[in-house]
Amino acid sequence: MDSKHLLAAFGIASALLAAVPGKSFGAENPPAAKTEAQPGVVTVTGKDYILTVRTPEGWQADTETAQKYRGNVLFTRKAEAGGAKVMLSVERKFDDNTALLIQGEVNNIRKQFPNLELADLDVKHPRYATFTKTLSQPGQFFQYEAFMNPGSLHPNVVYVGMSTAKNPATPAELAAYKEIVESVELALPAPAPKPQ
Repeated sequence: MDSKHLLAAFGIASALLAAVPGKSFGAENPPAAKTEAQPGVVTVTGKDYILTVRTPEGWQADTETAQKYRGNVLFTRKAEAGGAKVMLSVERKFDDNTALLIQGEVNNIRKQFPNLELADLDVKHPRYATFTKTLSQPGQFFQYEAFMNPGSLHPNVVYVGMSTAKNPATPAELAAYKEIVESVELALPAPAPKPQ
């Protein structure tokens, strides 16, 4: 199963609020996660990237649970059990045609849900090319997806997916999702010093 299938599997499982042990999500090797001293900011360092993202007010970020799904950061509401879940994952890109990732997601989910409905999603990163869609099977799940490409100098793309069960996301959940997408920063690590 490739990473596109795995992302679809997590999205559906999360949307249905079911844990699917043993399934993979995103990158092949989960990166080590570190939380910055700066309140509300999560930093994840991988082999070839450094990711920072803000945690919206009233939400919590969990890097350990995210790693179980091979994601980087899982965001959940602090006060509610259930509700929307947002998964952020840094994935290796094969080329800069990021729009194909969304189409792959749609095709994979449509295999399991032939009546899948699609809608546009008005969420954009201020600097990165952003490709978004809302996928839904009303009464079963709503999946909000964004793939961000920080440019040809970066070997990775960033995926941010929000899942809800049965009902569409609330305006507050959509605002939190938008804040997460807009706050993502992906940097290249400093080159290792050369031995002298």
